Amino acid sequence: MIEQLIADIRGEQRFHDDYAALVTTRMSQTLNRSGRFAAPESGLVDRLVQSAGLLSLSENPQARREAFTIATAAFELYGEALGGLADVLRLVLSRLGNFPSLDFRGELRDRDSSLPMPALLETEGRRLINTVATGGGDLSLTNYQRIVWEDLKDRRSVISSAPTSAGKSFMFLTYLAEQLKAGKIRAAAFIVPTRALITQVSIALSRQLDLVKDDETKVATVPVAQDPTNKIVYVMTQERLQVLLGDPLFSLETVVVDEAHTIGDGDRGVLLQSVVDELLIRNGATQLLFTLPRVSNPSELARVFRVADPRVRKTEDSPVGQNIILTDVSDATPDQVHAQIWDVSNPSGSVAFDVAIPLVHPDQKLVYLAWHFGRGSQNIIYGDSRSRCERLSRLLCDVIDGADDQPHVDEALQKRRVELAKFVKEHVHSEFVLADAVLKGVGFHYGHIPTLVRQAVEVAFEEGTLDFIVCTSTLLQGVNLPARNIFMSNPEKGEKPLNAVDFWNLAGRAGRLGKEFEGNVFLVDYSEWKNQPLGLGQEGKIQSSMQRQVVEQTDALMAYIADPGIPSGKDTLLENVFSRLLHDLRVGKLPDTLDRLEMPAADQVALTERLEAAAETVSVPTDTLTASPSISPHRQQKLYAKLLADVAKKGVAYYMPPHPAGEFATVQSKLINVYRRLQVEFDAVPSKNRSYIRWATLSLTWMRGSGLPDLIQYEIDRDIARVEEGLAAGRKVRRSDSAVIIRKMLKEVEQDLRFKFVKQMGCYNAVLRQVLLELGHTRAAAHIPPIPLFLEVGASSETMLSFIDLGLSRISARLLQTRAANFTMDRATAERWIKRQRFDLNVPEVVRREVAALVR
Repeated sequence: MIEQLIADIRGEQRFHDDYAALVTTRMSQTLNRSGRFAAPESGLVDRLVQSAGLLSLSENPQARREAFTIATAAFELYGEALGGLADVLRLVLSRLGNFPSLDFRGELRDRDSSLPMPALLETEGRRLINTVATGGGDLSLTNYQRIVWEDLKDRRSVISSAPTSAGKSFMFLTYLAEQLKAGKIRAAAFIVPTRALITQVSIALSRQLDLVKDDETKVATVPVAQDPTNKIVYVMTQERLQVLLGDPLFSLETVVVDEAHTIGDGDRGVLLQSVVDELLIRNGATQLLFTLPRVSNPSELARVFRVADPRVRKTEDSPVGQNIILTDVSDATPDQVHAQIWDVSNPSGSVAFDVAIPLVHPDQKLVYLAWHFGRGSQNIIYGDSRSRCERLSRLLCDVIDGADDQPHVDEALQKRRVELAKFVKEHVHSEFVLADAVLKGVGFHYGHIPTLVRQAVEVAFEEGTLDFIVCTSTLLQGVNLPARNIFMSNPEKGEKPLNAVDFWNLAGRAGRLGKEFEGNVFLVDYSEWKNQPLGLGQEGKIQSSMQRQVVEQTDALMAYIADPGIPSGKDTLLENVFSRLLHDLRVGKLPDTLDRLEMPAADQVALTERLEAAAETVSVPTDTLTASPSISPHRQQKLYAKLLADVAKKGVAYYMPPHPAGEFATVQSKLINVYRRLQVEFDAVPSKNRSYIRWATLSLTWMRGSGLPDLIQYEIDRDIARVEEGLAAGRKVRRSDSAVIIRKMLKEVEQDLRFKFVKQMGCYNAVLRQVLLELGHTRAAAHIPPIPLFLEVGASSETMLSFIDLGLSRISARLLQTRAANFTMDRATAERWIKRQRFDLNVPEVVRREVAALVR
């Protein structure tokens, strides 16, 4: 009955005309930064709010979105002139189950309601149903969150597919804290897609543990052995968790896989699948909790991992609305902008705005419109690459400098910006573009920037110290950085147009839950975009990288397996798939794996024969191969054969990696020898190419705790020397741009030192350990330094490693290390030491915050 009535309302043209008029007026108010309007003379608002009351009862997601838009837009436009709109909003949001949005506005939360008693009882009854008791107090949840919470209480595996702001991760973090406090689980993991998220999630989890008054559970972020008697949560990427799987007794009771659609992201997707598969083998009762954006086939995860009877929960509802605003600047009138809200069902009217300067170039349009429509709010500008982020930030600073109506910056705000700029200079480099940009209220954010610097930028943005942030696709990987407005112009990811799933994931960052009802997504010159994501739907599709490679690109895989000469790293996806399949062949699981991948029977036979042929040429033991799933078995075999033949001739010491803490020249010489072997055996690059010398030296400097400014300045000095030598020889030589050198060094640290060489040194250590055991050098095998760990965290002293394991960034750990006399503190000793300290003004504010957030 109600659904038919709602369909009749939505079938009336007058409803669509009224709706479009309201939305257009609201857009004009927002973009002109106007206050509330006087009461309209027509009955438009009355008709719409009556409709909204019914629409909010619908099961139709589009009707529910219309109810939300009507109630919130009418309240923001006419809330003071038409007092009853507050009650309308309260009723509509209650029926939608959107209590988080209802609670953040004091004028709604604290006012006495004039709703009729039946409606008032309805709103209170719905709130009571959606309120759950936790150790941290009562929580008023959305309808979707309440359903997921009931599943979690039953210890069910859950696959949660919902828009960005639906609160998926929050529910799982709250649940973990509850379970750990109650002692119902003792070992869990939260797998994050990037290192950038480790600190963010570990801090959020620590806060939840604080709320439930759990001071026993440890949050571990570094893959080192933990006391098995402790309750513990590992917050790690799949690469770090893979290291822990080297302990055959390691298992978990609950595993959260954040952004689980990344199972389709190339070689890292293969590793993610392998890690979860292994955890299930070790404990078939492991509870799996998956978060996903909106996808059409969330149950695919249950098939991939053979999860028995999971709860698959999917919703289109978001507690925050997003307005998609198309902005167009024509060549004929470059000093005028036309804006229109995109809505397939209810297209709005177009509103024209004059601008002070002609807008011609795409980047100029993007930054100027971000400033024109975004000043006074929190704004994100999407940049495709690291260099473009820096370029857009420079252009935006120039727009701000040239503006006639300069915003007032009080002394306290400017002081915070100056302190942030100083922090950036001290911990990246004095010439880093970010340091100057933050002084204008502009920041940028990309994956290679050090964790604590990114975190400092995020906090400054959240607190209003920064008004603008220019971001790359790091924002798509779960980084919690919502904003009032997001601006995009022909966006790309990895030199390809942004696909529909990534577009809607990014758009979902517009609007800050608990601060506003809606956010705005500005699409600049959308008609000229290479890809048109608005017409492709909001749901993506999950497909594992393993399945795509094995089933759809079988010939390429077969050719890779048959060629032992292919260097490691040339095709990382094929390399990881080959490693996984060879492992499964050896342990007798290959038929099951290929069946799960739904590979045709004839192709299974051919692939199995090819793998069996490869297996006859690889004598590396299975456990050793498994320890390095990202290095081709063929390349591992070359190293294994080399070491097996040569260790007996030249002795253990010649092949043993040095501990970074030794005398520099001695350690450097030994590490150079190791890196030469990596280059020859893994990269298949002859030793006459002497780049291994630079990489070994850079790695050693990094592991010994040197700061980024020192590494960057070394490269700048090398560039200056190169120019001087060239000029002295009569050649025309120009200096490289310092910004280019800085970006290059940041990339080398993140992609090479902390990723490539972590994998290669992990493999070298595993193979060397096996060789030493086979040759009877048992004691030496037990004392191989954990170089991969030192490389990933950028530290080798036990104290600094303990600080990082507590959840501190490398920057904070390095600063604290300079204040500690004991360089061999374990985790517990390091935690006690921190609690004894009094941090004075010589420690940057961002470091004080990080320490305060993690020491519970």
